[in-house]
Amino acid sequence: MTEIGFAPKEIIPQKVCRLEVLSAETADTYGPQIGLKLKVVGGEHDGHTFMDYANRDEDTGQVKQGSKAWSIFEACLGRDFHKQSGISLESLVGRQFMGQVTQTRTGSRNKVEHGTVGPIPPKDAKATPSPDSGGDDDGMFADLPF
Repeated sequence: MTEIGFAPKEIIPQKVCRLEVLSAETADTYGPQIGLKLKVVGGEHDGHTFMDYANRDEDTGQVKQGSKAWSIFEACLGRDFHKQSGISLESLVGRQFMGQVTQTRTGSRNKVEHGTVGPIPPKDAKATPSPDSGGDDDGMFADLPF
């Protein structure tokens, strides 16, 4: 008798993650969408990959402002990405963004929660200056009650 191996699908719990776009393509199985293969970068689930989908306009196929797809483009390419020429799905590949990874209602796969997508914070945003750092050279804010 021939043995067969099994590979259960890994589904991670809800968590805000740094994500990298591995590939991006159009999909039309459930209406016009963008299919994104994403990888978790860093943390406990580093290297976990999953597919996520973001809708495009039903009539035009365009990415509409306010949609999850628009948010991902904006997080990866900057606020005025749509004013640049030559932007395509390939422009997302290799780019990173932050988002809350959740599970679908059925728990069958991971997805990025709409409304949680944002850019990677700048490295120096993590370092909060200490009160003794001398950042208030002129004493203008010395009397504020902190």
